Amino acid sequence: MQDIVKFSLDLGVLTNDKKFSNFSEEQKFIGFIWNGIKKTVRLPDGKLEQRINQIIPFLKKGEKFHYEEVEVLAGRLNHVSYLLPHLKCRLNSIYRWLMSWQHRKTARHTPLDAILDLEFWLETLNNFEETRIISYGPPVDVGWVGDASTSFGIGVLVGKNWAQFKLCNPREDPRRISYLETVAIRLGLLMILKLRRQKGKTLVVWTDNTTTENGINNKKSRDVQANAEWMRIQDILLEEGVDLVAKRVSSKDNKADALSRGIRSGQEVRHQIIIDVPADLQDVLSQVIFTV
Repeated sequence: MQDIVKFSLDLGVLTNDKKFSNFSEEQKFIGFIWNGIKKTVRLPDGKLEQRINQIIPFLKKGEKFHYEEVEVLAGRLNHVSYLLPHLKCRLNSIYRWLMSWQHRKTARHTPLDAILDLEFWLETLNNFEETRIISYGPPVDVGWVGDASTSFGIGVLVGKNWAQFKLCNPREDPRRISYLETVAIRLGLLMILKLRRQKGKTLVVWTDNTTTENGINNKKSRDVQANAEWMRIQDILLEEGVDLVAKRVSSKDNKADALSRGIRSGQEVRHQIIIDVPADLQDVLSQVIFTV
């Protein structure tokens, strides 16, 4: 700031060389403290403790709460989720609780799904100090496209590499297509990470499904099962330092469509990617493995 004042005076601009203050390392913006030197962002002093103390009562056994109290909690945590975007998918249970309220003057216990999510929030905030502002750079298109069908299973392509997964009980399994499309994202992510590390990248995911497109860009879903998948995907993204962005492809141009319907569609066996199906999915589907 002293240099700026000196330059102003040299240029003949009337400037008070006594009454000025140096630029601050930290500035408050949209309710957060941004540090321009360290490239970090955090909650203002005392706010972190306030959010933790707001969560704790909702975890106490036997306690009841009014609609307005839950509404305030949801709003406060939604604000914090701009700092911790991977926790957005752990707000859905609280909003479902609000939506299920029939008589707003009646106090209600905290539902089990909300308790589980609030416990995760509490653990995260107890270990939170500040977060670094990460620039993932422009989206990288690796040719990742996936598709799902309730009649057969899931198909995923990453460039010339591919994988096919068959549902264990396609006729009896009532799972919705939105859930299977989200599972396809997790399986595709595991395939890509097996090929090479992607730290610091924003990966493009091509999809022909509007719900899936919104899910990728928002990192959450209104569907309970699909949202649970997003929680697992977020854990992987956070650990690997990767972000995702959705782009739209028409159904007729979706190259993974045939794989999802059980057709190998001329894919070469040598380009097949074999992954370990996560334990929580092994009763849902299995990978179809072709040998030469």
